[in-house]
Amino acid sequence: MTKTEQNKKRDAEFDWRGLIGLDQVKSDLAHLVDGGRMHPVLMLEGRAGLGKRHLAIWMVAKLLCRANLQNTAKMSSQQTGPCGHCGSCREVLANIHPDVMVLDKSGSSIKTADVELLQSHFDVLSPDGLRIGVIMNADSMTTEACNRLLKTLEEPPAQARVILTSSRPLSLPETIRGRCLRWRLSLPDRDDVLKWAKGMLGREGKGSWAEQDMVELVKRCGYSPGSIAKRLDDQPENGLDFSEDVRTLILGDRPNEVLKAAADLARVQKAKAADVINEVEVELSAIYRKRLLSGDPAVAMGQEAWETRAARRQLLNELRRQAVIGKVTLNTQLVAESLGLSRWKEGAL
Repeated sequence: MTKTEQNKKRDAEFDWRGLIGLDQVKSDLAHLVDGGRMHPVLMLEGRAGLGKRHLAIWMVAKLLCRANLQNTAKMSSQQTGPCGHCGSCREVLANIHPDVMVLDKSGSSIKTADVELLQSHFDVLSPDGLRIGVIMNADSMTTEACNRLLKTLEEPPAQARVILTSSRPLSLPETIRGRCLRWRLSLPDRDDVLKWAKGMLGREGKGSWAEQDMVELVKRCGYSPGSIAKRLDDQPENGLDFSEDVRTLILGDRPNEVLKAAADLARVQKAKAADVINEVEVELSAIYRKRLLSGDPAVAMGQEAWETRAARRQLLNELRRQAVIGKVTLNTQLVAESLGLSRWKEGAL
C-alpha cells in the first residue's frame, strides 16, 4: 500500500461523516454529554460493519468540539454533534489531536505494553480538561492487558475518558464489561442501507451495476454498511465477484478443489486468515438464509445437521480467536484448508 493509499484509508477511518443509521444513538449519546452525565468509560458494541469505529471518533470529536463547548446552551436540537469545522474537530479527523490516543492493532492482539502506553497518556494534564483514549476492537486485548486496563477503569483519572469498541463483548472479562456504559448498535433500516450503497457506487464511479447485483451485494453483507464498503473497495467496477475460492471451500465436491482454492486465496489473492474466516461466515449465512426462504423441509423442520453446523461455527470461532488474540500468526492456506476439508470430516455444511 502506497503512502497516499495509507493516508486515504486513515482519513476514511477517522471521518465520522459517513455514519448511517445511527442518528438515534448519536442523539442519545449527545444528550448525555451535553447534560454532563456521560460515564467516563463507554463501550460501543455490535456486529462488525455497523460503524462502531466511526461512532467512537464521533464521540471523541463531540467531547472536544470547541463549538459545542462554547455554545452548548445555544445549540438547537438538531446541532447535537461535533461541528466538524473548528480546530479541534479538524485535528480529530486528521488523527493528530494531542489529547487523543487511539489503540488500533488492526487484527493483532493488544498487549500490556499498549495499555501501559495509554495509561501514560492519561498522566499528562490537558489544558482543555480532557484526555481521551480509544481502544478499537477491545476484545483483541490479551488477558494480561485486560488486567492492566482494570487499574484505569476502577479509578479513572478525573480528566480521562475511555471509549472501547467490540464485536464480541462477551469475550471480555466481566470485570471490564461491568465498568463500562455499554451501548449496543443495531442494524440500520434496510432501505436506507440500499440507498446509501447506491450513493456510494455513484460517488466512486461504479454506478453501472445492475439493480439486482446491488441488492444481492447488500443482502450478502447482511445490510452492514462497513461490510458493504469493504466489498466495494475489493470489487471490480461492474458486477459481483464474491470470492469463488471461498465458495469452493464451502461447496466444493472434491478435496483437490478445496486445496486449490485454499492455495489461490493464500498465494494469489494474498488474503489474510481473519478475512478468509469472515468471508466463509458470510457465505455460510447467505447459503442458510437462501435454504430457509426456499422452504427446504430439512431446514424448516429442524432435520438439518444442526450439530454439524454448530461444529463448523465452533471451528470458525476458534480460528478467529487465534487470529485475533493468539500467540502465533495463522497460516492462511492451512486455515482455508481446514475450513474446506472440515466438510469432509463432518459430512455436511
